[in-house]
Amino acid sequence: MVIVDMRLEKLRQVDLNLLIIFAVIAEEKSVTKASVRLLLSQPAVSRALQRARSMFQDELVVRSSSGFELTLRGRKILQELEQLLPKIEGLVVPSVFDPKKERSIFRISGPDNVCMALLPHLCSRYTTDRYKVYFDFLPWQAEALDMLEHGKLDLIFHIDEGLLPSHFSLEKLYREDWICAVARQSKFGDRLTLKQYLAAEHLTVTTLPSLQNIPDKQLAALGLKRRSSVRMPYFGAALSCLPGTELVLTLTNGMRHMVERNSTLRLVKAPQELRPFHFLMVWHPRLTPDARHAWLREAIRQASPREASGQRP
Repeated sequence: MVIVDMRLEKLRQVDLNLLIIFAVIAEEKSVTKASVRLLLSQPAVSRALQRARSMFQDELVVRSSSGFELTLRGRKILQELEQLLPKIEGLVVPSVFDPKKERSIFRISGPDNVCMALLPHLCSRYTTDRYKVYFDFLPWQAEALDMLEHGKLDLIFHIDEGLLPSHFSLEKLYREDWICAVARQSKFGDRLTLKQYLAAEHLTVTTLPSLQNIPDKQLAALGLKRRSSVRMPYFGAALSCLPGTELVLTLTNGMRHMVERNSTLRLVKAPQELRPFHFLMVWHPRLTPDARHAWLREAIRQASPREASGQRP
């Protein structure tokens, strides 16, 4: 801590403006030309040069037949400034992220139903030789919100705003409807009434074991409850369990293509009492101004089936 304090004491005595003025004088080899470039008076630039000389305890520049010439120490300082000043500028000037030039890894997590709807579009757009970005999709887990809080995730997908901390930033990506999948040879017609839906046996997907899923929550609000014979955490696995049963699987419309491609399954319209909801994109507010994460959020918007319909700051 003594060393740190000594460094801080020295740095407090440094005037960054003097570094900039010295660098311009060194490049222009003239106080007059430097003053024009800096939009300062010539006396002000001369005084700044004197202060820089005092700070570095060196003449820095001396007069010659072609104007100012750097001293040995002045040349070394200028070489350091050529590396340092762009870095300082990067700290104070908003950065621009170019995914075609800069390598970056984004860590994302979400339930498999939203991942199935969004990630194929995201991957087809950005996992090409043109881009230098990498996506690390982590399994959906109960600790996802804590991981987002502590920077172990860059962004998550969610479907229940009420379960999110109030300080998180979120955006509604698109509205999603409920559909039902059943075995092709099952007894069900093309549409399920609420009465038929409640009488059926269900294969229920609960992405997190301790939380009530959206269909059950909506039914509970009506004072109703469906019968679930089987529970599992993955929609993809659930679909493979339907053939040869009379089970009903309630899933999001974004997964309908998986049912339509499967000759052993068919789609059934869900009861109208199961209301639409929104898929959410969620991130920590500290990432909002970051150029990399701003690009990521826009990339996900572009990969979404429809435009975002709302945002919480």
